[in-house]
Amino acid sequence: MTTDKQIHSSSSTSTGTPLFPHPISGETHMRPDRIDIGDGLLLRWSTKEDEANVADLMADIFKWDTLGLAKPRADDEMPKPNEFVRALVHRAFREDCRVTTIYDFALVENTQAYEGQNPLVAGISLQQNIGYFGKIKLMYGVPEIVATHPDYRGKGLMRHLFHGLIHPASDLRGDIIQIIAGIPHFYCQFGYEYAIGVRSSRRLDNLASIPTLPEYETIEKGGLGEPFWLRIPTVGDVPYLVRMSTPEKMLNQAEVGLLYDEEYWQFWICNAVANAASKFDVTREHRIIVDSKTGNDCGLVMTYGIKMRHVGIFTLEDGYSYRDAMYPVLRQMIAIEEEPTSLELKEQAEKKKDQEDEDCAERKLEGFNDLMDGSKSVQEVLEKVEEEEHKAQEDKATAATSPADQPTKKKIQSLGIGLDPQHPITKLLEHKSTLMTFKNKLYTRIPSYARFLLKVAPTLEERLEKSCLARISVTWHFDFYRKVLGSAGRGLEVVFESGKLVSASDDWVPPSPYEKMAAARERIVKAKKENRPDIKPLVYKAQFAPLTFTRLLVGDMTMDEMMEVFGECEHPDGGEDAKMMLDILFPKQLFHFDLHSW
Repeated sequence: MTTDKQIHSSSSTSTGTPLFPHPISGETHMRPDRIDIGDGLLLRWSTKEDEANVADLMADIFKWDTLGLAKPRADDEMPKPNEFVRALVHRAFREDCRVTTIYDFALVENTQAYEGQNPLVAGISLQQNIGYFGKIKLMYGVPEIVATHPDYRGKGLMRHLFHGLIHPASDLRGDIIQIIAGIPHFYCQFGYEYAIGVRSSRRLDNLASIPTLPEYETIEKGGLGEPFWLRIPTVGDVPYLVRMSTPEKMLNQAEVGLLYDEEYWQFWICNAVANAASKFDVTREHRIIVDSKTGNDCGLVMTYGIKMRHVGIFTLEDGYSYRDAMYPVLRQMIAIEEEPTSLELKEQAEKKKDQEDEDCAERKLEGFNDLMDGSKSVQEVLEKVEEEEHKAQEDKATAATSPADQPTKKKIQSLGIGLDPQHPITKLLEHKSTLMTFKNKLYTRIPSYARFLLKVAPTLEERLEKSCLARISVTWHFDFYRKVLGSAGRGLEVVFESGKLVSASDDWVPPSPYEKMAAARERIVKAKKENRPDIKPLVYKAQFAPLTFTRLLVGDMTMDEMMEVFGECEHPDGGEDAKMMLDILFPKQLFHFDLHSW
């Protein structure tokens, strides 16, 4: 394991390349040392000692953002530092964080900062999530909490951070693909393309449409109560939770997405609540569904969100009816969501104490003013203050038993349904809910198409095997016109033999007419020497504007859609068979990305 001392040495004048722990596997990998970019600014990776400065920087930069705000801010109101973002940073620095380590903030440091000034001026958190493409598990790199201090914008600091630290580190540790949710168009300049979609949700605004449990069925009236009840998971439930949250069990049609693995459940069941330091640290609720008749576990439900709560998981064991379980589970989850958390209760108590202290100070100030203007004697002032203090204590005691002074419950106004469009709960609530369409997509970067294709080859081969082009042998040449920042080459060669993907290379470049002629002559001469007929190999070609191939690759657009939108996109050779093969290999997909699961 890497120690703070080892990492700290990397921010000295040393030119070494220290070892950094992998956030998921724990394996170590090499990273570049700090980089001097001039004007007293350095690129470097974080240490534990940077936590407070990173939190202060990000909370200040994001103060204009609405992230975490319970209600809209007035137009003329000067915002305070964003405590939601501050909590995110502290959570990223926790040793139990499942997607990052304390060494994974790429930072720009102002070495000329004066004493007392925050030396950090920009930063990016490099996170990692485990996901899937078909049946293949992939590591997704996720740059998060990206920001530059306003005084340092326009200096290319983000370009330095992405190309100098973030991308090399992400590629080095084996992230096949990177995704970002962020500012429109901004990340296109760093080699990202809009590709992976965001799943649309439905919104249930009229929660009164969720029927209450009939009175005669309540335990108070002699009934059996809810047919399903919910319990808080424990560490011993982790294997069950993993099994109940697979894409198949969640009835996910998405072929591309993130996984709820053992580390996810270990974090949320064991660490998230126990180590919570802010009310923003617990942003989701998980419950195991229990059959009231048998007492057996029979399902899983999860809700998440800040401004509006969403149902993100609702799974049942085989043999149980979603129609029977839907209302009992939703009723109880809404009741759970409306109860204030322990941290929210603490905040309410602190606000109440502050108000009491303020009232007490005001009474004393009023007495002092009476004394100073001579309207009352010292004895009269002391008696008045004592009398008002006694009355305040009596009022406090009375209020403690008053319903109006009880802890404030949260009122859930609406509920999002963030499940698969064909999930039984989505369909059952379809007539009661409205569709929330998210037009935005995730920025997507695939640093090497060849490496990506070789990784997901089993899924592509399975698609071919089930099609009319099973066992085809063909060489594909993809021309991207030019190499751009964010791409591994200006072209791509992919070779299939008998339906198996045997090689892929980012080094292919379109041959010149002379090179084509020379290759044909060489082939013909070879055939004559071997006393066999010259057989021209099957070669399919396609052309895509730089980086746009990503959209076909992940299933965001079909080939027909690509050709309609992008004038450069075509398949000049191979005809309909070539287009058919692209449609088979890269069908349009649904996506499931729960990015803020940490």
